[in-house]
Order: sequence, then C-alpha cells, then structure tokens
Amino acid sequence: MHTQVKVWDWSLRVFHWSLPILLFLLWFSATQSSSFDRLEHHMILAQILMGLVIYRIIWGFIGTPAARFSRFLYGPGRIGRYAQSLLQRQPQHYLSHNPMGGLMVLVLLGVLAFQLLTGLFTTDDILFDGPLVAGTARETVRWMSGWHRTFFFDWILPLIALHLFAILLHKLLGEGLVKAMFTGRKPHTPHTQDAQNLCPESAAFPWARFGLAVILAVAPVVYIFHLS
Repeated sequence: MHTQVKVWDWSLRVFHWSLPILLFLLWFSATQSSSFDRLEHHMILAQILMGLVIYRIIWGFIGTPAARFSRFLYGPGRIGRYAQSLLQRQPQHYLSHNPMGGLMVLVLLGVLAFQLLTGLFTTDDILFDGPLVAGTARETVRWMSGWHRTFFFDWILPLIALHLFAILLHKLLGEGLVKAMFTGRKPHTPHTQDAQNLCPESAAFPWARFGLAVILAVAPVVYIFHLS
C-alpha cells in the first residue's frame, strides 16, 4: 500500500523542464548559424538559463522541503548503500532525490554554472563578445572561449545521457520518475527513506521566499548583461 504525496513544487518542475529546451536552443543558436541575429538569440537564452540556475541554487537553501540541498545531499556511506541496493535490483525508495540523484543535481548545476561563466568571457573575434570580455586579459579570454566551445559536448551531453540512463533504469526497476516530475507527486511507502526530512512546513507555497529568490536571481543577470 502507498499513497501519493506532493513532493516537487511547481517552480522546480518549471525549472526541470525548461533546462532541456534551453540547452537545445542554446546549442542550435550557437552552432547552426554564425549570423548576428542567431547570436543575439543565444545571448537572450543564456540570460534566461543563468537566471534559472541562480534561482535553483538559492531555492536549494530557502525553498520548499524537497528543493533544499540539505534534504537530499548525503555522505559517501549513504551513497554507497544506495548503489548497493541498485545492484541488488531492490533500490531504496526516496521521496526527494535519492543519494545518487542528489549528487547528479549538484554536478549538473556545477557544469551549467561553469558553462555560463565561461560564456561571459567568450569571443569569436568577429560578431560576438561576452559581457565580461572587455577589460579581461587576452589569454584569459582565449582560455575561457576554448572551454565554452568544447565543454558542452565533452561534459554536459555525457551527463545528460547518464541522467537519461538513470531515469530508464529506475523505470525498469518500477519507479516512474518522469511522471513524478510532471505531477509533482510520488508514492509514499512504509519503506520510504527520507519521509521525516520532507514533512511539509506548510501546505501553502512560500510566495514571499519565492519572490526573494526571483529578485536575487534576476539582479546579477541584469547587472552583468545590461549594466556592467
């Protein structure tokens, strides 16, 4: 017996499904044409992605219970026990991210942040300069530009592939993660590992903290791209 309980708030679900769309559009705008208009679109999309990543990091500290890093980041021992349960084809059930999933969240946010950071210092020496290129040492710009152009294919795409493989694996083992990220609900069973960590602090969405997170996320984007 199990009941469906609310886990993922709507802003987390919007963030999650926005990422693949934005990453595809960013790749397309950067590789399929060198026109100025296409690069302008790339810049706009990068601003949206940066705002979302900053928001997710802030929400990881002040957001709803399942969003908080403290609720789903675990030590090596817990990660090892979860990996062992996977190998035994009897994965431990978590309402929030499981220990390996939580680690993947941290890694994905890190690589996206690095890709965004290098983009700020990237130039093609013809049509495009990142907002922080001016006044930066030429060697630094060259290094950042090189990383920005290769990091997506060398690191982000393999991590996305690994993420998709993990979703498929969990589906084969009886846990449908995709549906949960659409509905925001997951089954609560007597064997759920993190139920106490995710006791809701309130039935209402924390709009005040959400507004604060949005302001703190938008402010650096506006400053870097439009005021610096």
